[in-house]
Amino acid sequence: MTILPALDDERGWRTLLFAATGVTALIYLYLVFFVPGTLTYAPLTIQDDARQFLTWMARLNDPDAMRGDLLADYWQSVGPWAYRMLFAAANMLGLEPLVFARLLPVPLLFLSVWMAWRIALLLTQRPLAAFAAAALLAGFVLHEDSIYSATPRAFSAPLLLVFLDGLLRNRGWQMIPTLFVLGLLYPTTALVALTMMGLSRVGWRPFRIDFGLRTWVLCGLGAAAVGAAVIPLAGATEGWGPTLTISDALGMENMNTGLARSAVVGLSGKVDLVCQARTGLLPEIVPCWSTRWAWLPNLLLLVPMLWLAFAALRRGSFRVDGAPGNFIYAWVLIAGIAWWAVAVAFAFSLHLPSRYTQRTLSVLEFIAIGQVAGMWLDARLRAGAIDARVYAGGGLLAVFLVASFLSPTPGLTRPADPGAIARIDSLPDSAVIGGVSEELDFIPALTGHRTLASAEHSIPYHMGYFGPLRGRLEDALAAVSSSNPDALRDYVEKYGVTVIAVDRAFLTQGTLPERWDLVVPTAFRAAQARLARQPSALRRAAPGCIIHDGELILLDAACLVRSLQGGSGEAG
Repeated sequence: MTILPALDDERGWRTLLFAATGVTALIYLYLVFFVPGTLTYAPLTIQDDARQFLTWMARLNDPDAMRGDLLADYWQSVGPWAYRMLFAAANMLGLEPLVFARLLPVPLLFLSVWMAWRIALLLTQRPLAAFAAAALLAGFVLHEDSIYSATPRAFSAPLLLVFLDGLLRNRGWQMIPTLFVLGLLYPTTALVALTMMGLSRVGWRPFRIDFGLRTWVLCGLGAAAVGAAVIPLAGATEGWGPTLTISDALGMENMNTGLARSAVVGLSGKVDLVCQARTGLLPEIVPCWSTRWAWLPNLLLLVPMLWLAFAALRRGSFRVDGAPGNFIYAWVLIAGIAWWAVAVAFAFSLHLPSRYTQRTLSVLEFIAIGQVAGMWLDARLRAGAIDARVYAGGGLLAVFLVASFLSPTPGLTRPADPGAIARIDSLPDSAVIGGVSEELDFIPALTGHRTLASAEHSIPYHMGYFGPLRGRLEDALAAVSSSNPDALRDYVEKYGVTVIAVDRAFLTQGTLPERWDLVVPTAFRAAQARLARQPSALRRAAPGCIIHDGELILLDAACLVRSLQGGSGEAG
């Protein structure tokens, strides 16, 4: 008796795949809704990157919320309108943005697994091999935090898989709407997919391009769908220009060192077009910032896909309107690399170059790995050649998959001081939160209150946004670190600050959050030097102006100014 299905039991392998996915979904839901190790509801859990895209969503209930707020205005404008409408619709149904963002990954995960199974079965025609390919793709999705982020990039892999399923089946009615939705939500993937569709009209051995009516209609509708989706988004960001160039980025301290917040260079300090999170060609499975040798395992993981693509081209069996099979690997390589090259040439006007390959090649490379491994294992089992290699290979695959499905890594984060978040949430809508703390990252998304600046929101690709934001970060550091009361008073008056937030460690030890060093290093180190010489004016006045005393200290800004001017010094 075995717990595994028979080799040709398609239903059995599919059921096993979805059962494993269901277990993972339950684990994820526990992690995102409960305090780990307890059954206590955790209302403030949020995915790391969701803190950016949920910044403005208090406006779903109150259009006047966060009026004139730089962070809210920017993140609302760069959020695709379809993405905004999705959250608006969920909010009308009673699912507030934070709850909806935590639930959204579950249907996206099941959609990804379902499409991966369909694609893998078409490519392999073997249920065991299809299971291996789909499960390995699921393992990648479960450990790459995009699908959990509830940001536009969460839709990239699921919708790409829907498109690939339509491409393999030559279904225009499936490809065109998917291209449109992809364009609305994640244009870089849509452009690669559109190019793949164009390549599918090219025959091989003998080489020919199909210029028939169906080709013109299919490619014309595809281009129109992507164009109609992408053009409005491009227009929405024009007001935040100019867009940076690579030359501009190399002159910015938060982008020109390997470990900077938005680095465009590798650990060598030079632009890395091979393995780098924003400019690199290779899918970043092993983080490129972790070691100078990360390019090697990332390249080796591509070998099965490269081999399958080469074998398909060498056989040359594809005919236009036929079954493309492994030709999709060649198409995604050609399309992804071509758009990456164009994006490098025009960086960063066409978004980050790496997004054209890292969001597309990574999906198909894991299907390819599973396809090669699964077909080898299936062939050995069918031939009855069950030897040590089969036991070793099958055992390693089983262990890897069990570990993958039982250990999703959604990249969740929680504020260190929930009481401070609750206190800010109770403040009037007119409150403006300033200061220096990593906890500021949470405030806009979790409370809907105006926050001057935070390290998490410091995305530098549009200078109309990052220029003012950088100024706010630098002014905040100067205000909390200067011994001159005028620096604090000017900061409060210039930005209309009502509450200043600082970490407890800042008041007790003069310690600044190190993450700010990755965004505005010059201002950060200047602030550190001032604090090392003598206590700041804020630290002297803080004890009499505390409105919340926890890991995050909230200070009444007006009280601080009065205290330093010789006023009463009592918090309001």
